[in-house]
This record gives sequence, structure tokens and C-alpha cells, in this order.
Amino acid sequence: MIALMRRLRRDSRGVAVTEFAVWTTAMFFAIMTAMDFAGFYLQRGQINEALSAAAITAFKERDNVPFDDVSATVRNLAENPNLAVTLSCNGVANECENASRSCGCLSSTGTYTAKECGQTCTGTGMTAGSTAGYYLTINARQDYTPVLVPFSVLGDKAVEQSVTVRLE
Repeated sequence: MIALMRRLRRDSRGVAVTEFAVWTTAMFFAIMTAMDFAGFYLQRGQINEALSAAAITAFKERDNVPFDDVSATVRNLAENPNLAVTLSCNGVANECENASRSCGCLSSTGTYTAKECGQTCTGTGMTAGSTAGYYLTINARQDYTPVLVPFSVLGDKAVEQSVTVRLE
């Protein structure tokens, strides 16, 4: 038995195959990790570009924004029919309108204070000299499922982006 163990210890046949298997497995995990991060950032970038394009379109058509079409536009531009898109105007969800708009002041914390359109915004967190306006916020959210990387490494299991544009 001792002779068999000595012979096995000196035997070098199959070392290359074993080494190849170890390196292949290590490379697989490295590539899959890179693909998880790449997929996350690509999806986030695609959503961000779609939101930017929708915000520019809304600004261009600011007098008569087709609010009913904005969500579909974002989904089409992101090439993602499952994207959850929400609209809010001056911080109120799904209350966007083209007629009788109520303006507000946007603070540095992202909150709104109601004011008449064109009035100077004053108070804590307001940019000096800014005036009240009508703000559209478009938010898009899509769940992301990584293949290998734990959710905690990517921060959250969803890709979420938002953009705010002043329409008036």
C-alpha cells in the first residue's frame, strides 16, 4: 500500500488536464462576474438614454405634452416592454396635464413647494433667483437578475433611473 502511494505521488500524468480544468473554472467565474456587471450597467445606460430622449421630447412639446404616450415612448426607446414607467408632475404621480397647470418650486432635496408660475422661489433649499415652474419627472424601473454576483454587490436587484425636466 505504501508503495502504491509513493508511485501515485511521483506520477505526473494528468497534471495538465487537472490544471486546465482548474483554470477553465476560474476563467468561467471571472467572465460570468464581468458579464453580470456589464449587463447591469448596459441595462442602466439603455434606460437612462431612453429617459433622456423622452425628457427632451417632452420639453420640445412642452405646451402640449402627450403624457399618455410618454411611458410607451420610454419602453420603446429602451427596447424593454416590461419596463415600469411612472410620471409625476410637481411631485404628484399621474396628475400631469397641459391645461391649468399649477406650478411649484423645486428644492435641492427634490421636494416641491406650490407657487404661482413665474414667482421667485425663496426658502430653504431653493436655488437663489429661480422661479416657479411646472416639472415633469419620469421614473423607470426594471428588475435585474444577476447570474453569479450576489444582489448585495450590485446594490439593489432593480435598475432604477429618473429624470426631471421643467416644462413651464
